Amino acid sequence: MKTCVIIPAYNIEKTLPRVIKGAQKYVDKVIVVDDGSDDATFKRAKEAGAEVLRHEKNLGKGKALCTGLERVLKKGFEQIILMDGDGQHDPNEIPKFLFAAQDPKVDMVIGSRMENIKDMPRERLVVNRIGSFLTSLLARQRIPDSQSGYRLVKNKVLKEITLTSRRYDIESEMLIKAGKRGFGIKSIPIKTIYRQEISHFHKFWDTLRFIKLILKGVWW
Repeated sequence: MKTCVIIPAYNIEKTLPRVIKGAQKYVDKVIVVDDGSDDATFKRAKEAGAEVLRHEKNLGKGKALCTGLERVLKKGFEQIILMDGDGQHDPNEIPKFLFAAQDPKVDMVIGSRMENIKDMPRERLVVNRIGSFLTSLLARQRIPDSQSGYRLVKNKVLKEITLTSRRYDIESEMLIKAGKRGFGIKSIPIKTIYRQEISHFHKFWDTLRFIKLILKGVWW
């Protein structure tokens, strides 16, 4: 199946080229959405051979993903892999997602970090487990790592749902809306690579956004 990788990027000039080059070995195209970076992220992505879209100012990961998804759907890709470019997602695990997606009953593949949690900070682990439990209830199927941004989505899912979240809560929004519409979601184990020094996750505000998302998700 024709496959594209989308990487939302914000000030990750050092790690992004390696991720792009790694992903290019397994997919047909890599699209980077530079979300208002003020370093050389845009230039480094271009040099690495990715198609690069750019926001003039930082709008958040959710908005960056939506910009990329809109472009990908217009180009007719059958499946899309979403991953981060900061080094926390190993592009050499892409074949595992492609293999899992061969099952016709699987419409989304989520990379789960829950089999190796020793490197995940305790507070993130607690929030993740609570969030995954609530997301699983609303999506009507078990999802052990709902906040994982490393995932494969088939285009038929994206054509049936409308995403509105601007930040990290988009990952749970996608799962809840897809699950409620009966799409099959499969989780596969991936490496746990946690790099706090370049994480843009804000504990208080992103947790609050997630709570609001869960409350809205009851009515979707």
